[in-house]
Amino acid sequence: MANYDHWLWGENTLREDNPEYLINLEIGVSIRFNSSIAMYADYEEFYNGIADVQFLYGERSDEDEVNRILTEGWNYLALEERKLDEDLDLEED
Repeated sequence: MANYDHWLWGENTLREDNPEYLINLEIGVSIRFNSSIAMYADYEEFYNGIADVQFLYGERSDEDEVNRILTEGWNYLALEERKLDEDLDLEED
């Protein structure tokens, strides 16, 4: 399993559209997305239009690296969503 120690999932509640972000400070990337759209999307939709990738240090990586980062971010998001679902199931019991 991949190591996701440097990934964070957060949201900006001060903005009206409440965007959410996947952030990795180790590689210096922020991926903004709308969770209500991403929830029903597949990876291709996420990659091709939902995810807005920004490099925090001002230098954009090549497309292969962007693809690797988006794949890792997508996998991290899936694990976090699964954990959230498990926690909600435990609360219902």
